Amino acid sequence: MMLIAEQFNERTIARMDAALERACMTFPETFAHHGARTFVAKRIVECAKSRTQTLDGLTEAGNHAVAELLTRQRGATLADKRGLSA
Repeated sequence: MMLIAEQFNERTIARMDAALERACMTFPETFAHHGARTFVAKRIVECAKSRTQTLDGLTEAGNHAVAELLTRQRGATLADKRGLSA
């Protein structure tokens, strides 16, 4: 397993870190945990590997990941209210 530092240069890593911080600032309190940050970080790394390494592009990938987490949470909440959860 390659480390991030072995895959990207310092500038790209700095942009990835900034994108993660920007995206995580939009988290609701319920997502202020390591698992959510890890999910967003993985999406940013995927973006940097396959699409773009610009700050705007990486931030957009992070924001999409946050939106996905919110959608999942809303779906789980609706299922709980309807008595559909296990």
